[in-house]
Amino acid sequence: MALSSGVKFRCYPTENQKRVLSQWMGCQRLIYNAKVEEDRYFRTVSRKALALVDLQPPVDQQYAQFKSKELTPYLYEVPSQILRNGATRFMQAYSRCFKGLALRPAFKKKYGKQSVWLTGELFKFVATGKSKKKSRSIYDHKLVIGTKKHALGELMFKASDEYSVPSTITISKEAGKWFVSFSYEKAIAVVPEEDLLSHYASMGVESLISITQGNDRGTVIPVATDAGDAY
Repeated sequence: MALSSGVKFRCYPTENQKRVLSQWMGCQRLIYNAKVEEDRYFRTVSRKALALVDLQPPVDQQYAQFKSKELTPYLYEVPSQILRNGATRFMQAYSRCFKGLALRPAFKKKYGKQSVWLTGELFKFVATGKSKKKSRSIYDHKLVIGTKKHALGELMFKASDEYSVPSTITISKEAGKWFVSFSYEKAIAVVPEEDLLSHYASMGVESLISITQGNDRGTVIPVATDAGDAY
């Protein structure tokens, strides 16, 4: 059985890497915000024009209409995957809205925490053959960022926990600190239900109580435990 697990590590980009990654963050945010503005424009027009009442606003991942040599020349200075991923993030947010899991996508602000989402074409984990021994083995990798045309080189990061190589990563900065985060599939062993029942049936009442926790779900307090903890 596979379980999704996530990690977040501090990373230490060079001054040049900070400059380029900040540019990637800005360009990806611009595409995301442009898709939000486009969606709002079409929904406003369809509400105000009687002839367009039944017109459905386009919800897609197209972004070429936002590239202009005169108005947005800086979009040509970053890998096209950065722009595509901005449109993809918008679609992911819109999908959560359709499913009732979130509100409609809103504008991302240019201050506070900033991030850029990188897919597999834009990074590579290269095994070093070394490992760190703590409570478990953490195998070292070099994280190489960029494409052949837009190469940034190795991004130094400090792994504080074990991990597997992911298909996408997110690089973020907040309060002067930089981070790399990602999720990956982690295989776990599944114990058959019959074995679990047999195991717990052999335990006494006191032993069962000692390993049992009662949770109460609510609205104001989502989860409260019998130990008095609230989450």
